[in-house]
Amino acid sequence: MNKIEEYGSSLQKLLSILKKNREAIDRQLLKTIYKRAYDDLLRQISQTATAYIHEITLRGLILNPDISLEKQVDAMNKAIVESGLLKEMGRVVYKTYDIEKLYQLALQLREKLELALWPYINLQTCLVADLFNLEEEPVIYNTLTQQIYINDTWVDHPIDLQGKLLVYSNQTELEENNVNTPNVQRTDNRDCLETC
Repeated sequence: MNKIEEYGSSLQKLLSILKKNREAIDRQLLKTIYKRAYDDLLRQISQTATAYIHEITLRGLILNPDISLEKQVDAMNKAIVESGLLKEMGRVVYKTYDIEKLYQLALQLREKLELALWPYINLQTCLVADLFNLEEEPVIYNTLTQQIYINDTWVDHPIDLQGKLLVYSNQTELEENNVNTPNVQRTDNRDCLETC
């Protein structure tokens, strides 16, 4: 069982308990006589829902190591606020108890985070030409995602960059964002050029 399934299963059980309590016991009694247990249940739900959402939205999210983490986190926070999805997630958890809907909302939020980070990830997109086979057409490649761009879509396709020429098109953008440009690397006793 992976973490998403584990948190989802735990959250489903907690939400089931919350729903039963709210249906069987008057809200005022839950907030007075059963306050400690009720507050503890709400706290557990909050912690589990947060872990569940984080696992879906943040696990494996790609960041550009050449851009400050602060800039990228700011972009993500802005996307979160502008999406309005957190409020909707809270409603889904505490009003409808719908774990499947919460999952779908978390996927939507992840997509928005990926879009917010794309300008930073895209700084590592380049043309890759094989220096030992110059007749072969260069490919568009992102060194962070390890994907090539084919037929208007990004496809997973790691490339061995040894003996390849990498040409980055956003030199000005790289410099404006204080990105460390790739260095010339030595491979097989020959220079492997990386041009920005």
